[in-house]
Formats: sequence, C-alpha cells, structure tokens
Amino acid sequence: MQSMSATKSRSKQRWRYIYAIIPEKKGTSFGSIGIQGGDVYTLHVRDIAAVISDSREKTFEVLDFGISHQAVLEKVMEHYCLIPMSFGQIATEPDIKSFLSRNYSKLKLYFKKLEGKKELGLKVTWKIDHKIQEIAASNVKIRAMKKQIQGKPPEKTYRQRLNLGTNVARELEKRGDRVAKEIFSRLSGISVESKRNKTLSDEMILNAAFLVEKTKERDFDNLVNNLEKEYGDLTMKYVVAPPFNFVNVRIRR
Repeated sequence: MQSMSATKSRSKQRWRYIYAIIPEKKGTSFGSIGIQGGDVYTLHVRDIAAVISDSREKTFEVLDFGISHQAVLEKVMEHYCLIPMSFGQIATEPDIKSFLSRNYSKLKLYFKKLEGKKELGLKVTWKIDHKIQEIAASNVKIRAMKKQIQGKPPEKTYRQRLNLGTNVARELEKRGDRVAKEIFSRLSGISVESKRNKTLSDEMILNAAFLVEKTKERDFDNLVNNLEKEYGDLTMKYVVAPPFNFVNVRIRR
C-alpha cells in the first residue's frame, strides 16, 4: 500500500470502477490488483474515500471479473473497515465525489456500525440420505406407510410411494428448519446483528451471516465447534466476508 505521491499519474480514462468506501483522508494506492490488472487507489472527500480503479469499460460480467472484485475487497479489508460496493458499480470521478459528499453523514454512520466487527458467513449442511433413513426408522406414521408397501410391485403402490415420499420430504424440511432456527438463534446471541439467507442446495439447511465483534470471534468459533459436536451429523463452515449483508450502498441503482 503506497501514498499516491509514489504512484504514476492517472490516465485520462473517463470511467472509474468502485470496489468499496473506506475511512481515509489521504490518497492511497493498493497496487495493480484491480479488474483487468488496474491500479487500485482512493478518491476522497474529507475523511472518507472510494476505492477505485480506472476503467475502459462501462460494464463487466460477474462471471469474468467477480473473483477480481472480491480479491480487492479482501486486500483492502486487511487494512481498513470498509463498506463494500456490489459488483459492477462504475461512475465518473465527479459523480463519485458528489455521491460521497451527499451521503457523507450516512456513510459515517455505517462506519460506526461496522468498526471493530466482522461479517462471518455460515453454511450448515447435513447428509440427506442419512436423515431420510433416520426419519424412516423413528417416525411412526412413515414407518407404518413403508411397511404397507414393502414387498408389493411398484406399479401397484405408485400412489402410496408418492405419498410416502411427500411425507418424508415434509418431515425432512420440518426437522431441518427446526435445527436451523436453533443454531441461528444461539449464534445470534453472541452477534451484534444476524441475517438468514436463502439456502443454496437440498443438503444446506442454513445459510446465514453474523456481524460479530472482533473480540468475540473466538467465542463464535468455539460455539460453532460445540454445535457441530452437539448435533453430530452436521457440517458447519464459516468464512470472514465483506459486510454485504449489513450495509447496502450503491452509486448506481
């Protein structure tokens, strides 16, 4: 990370790609780590700054450059509390400065909210086959339905098998939701803020984000490990992520 005085003069390209906003009142360069290898630097108004790079293009495909966007955020997070921008935010320098000026008070409140905290993204999965076997063995109604069709030709028990599958799926969803709510509630108890997101697969029962004080990250980690042991047949993994779930800032809608 360098002072702007140590970097080469900026190009005359019109567009600037915006990665994040940080609390910074001096010009700073993060090196050539941006989209298309661009130099990532800051453009500031008072004591807040947009983290940007010059851009020849006005649009980018997330499949091609999403990883580069994320990599810049992760690098900047090593040094600053940041407000992340969603992928593809592009504007001119005057527009960026105008945005920072108009939204100065709001952005300062966001920094106050995020300072000293981390977003931890958690995903909880379980083995569906194992759970189905467990349900078939423990649920009286499902066990009876299964017994009724055992040994009979599939073509003569089509409706019963369909009904059995529906009941198993309903019970699986019910159990998954109950466990997810319990885990979410307990982890929310040591978090400043929390949010449930849509699950991404049949095996995933919880996809959530937690805003946690940095001083409590070890407590969070210990609780995750304890919950994983307590439930036994779950896999719980979390990562540190830019706090997209707890601030929503866009220059262009």
